[in-house]
Amino acid sequence: MHISKNDIPIKVNAPGAVARQMPDFGVASGAIGAEYFTMNAGTDLAPLLEGLEGDACHSPTGVT
Repeated sequence: MHISKNDIPIKVNAPGAVARQMPDFGVASGAIGAEYFTMNAGTDLAPLLEGLEGDACHSPTGVT
């Protein structure tokens, strides 16, 4: 399946960051969704991580 990022509705439009999300984008063996995130270099992600353990990303790649 292909969809243009411009066809995915914007859910967050903040200075330096745009988050797009479309639930129920299609069906594989179950429902799937589409998400597309764009962030400028230096965008502060700390508010997005609030509430996680230690208010930090727990990605195994170490991305914070």
